[in-house]
Amino acid sequence: DAPALAIADISVAMGEGSALALETADVTLMGSDLSKLLFIINMGPRVTGRIVENVVFSFVVKAIVVGFTFGGKASLWGAIVSDVGAMLLVTLNGLRLLPSKSEGKAKEAEKKYESNGEEE
Repeated sequence: DAPALAIADISVAMGEGSALALETADVTLMGSDLSKLLFIINMGPRVTGRIVENVVFSFVVKAIVVGFTFGGKASLWGAIVSDVGAMLLVTLNGLRLLPSKSEGKAKEAEKKYESNGEEE
């Protein structure tokens, strides 16, 4: 498996695969559920967008503090407070990527429905 994974443009290994295959693959799924691969593909652009938002926001806050500093209006404590505040906002913005409780309950209900359909 590992040589084929190394040659492939994009390689995916399953959690039960060999250690070398898991190490060689671009993406490793810890379980055998391929629907998680679709989740990863859909989540990628959201994560990238959120990273760009957070980096731009951080740089803007830093630029504002530097501007106030050169203008003689900022103190050390003001810079510290703005930095910690920006860090908290960036963290909360990143946490928005986590699924909400209602999304989790909907997925559980969907899985339960699918498993009941297979038994019949």
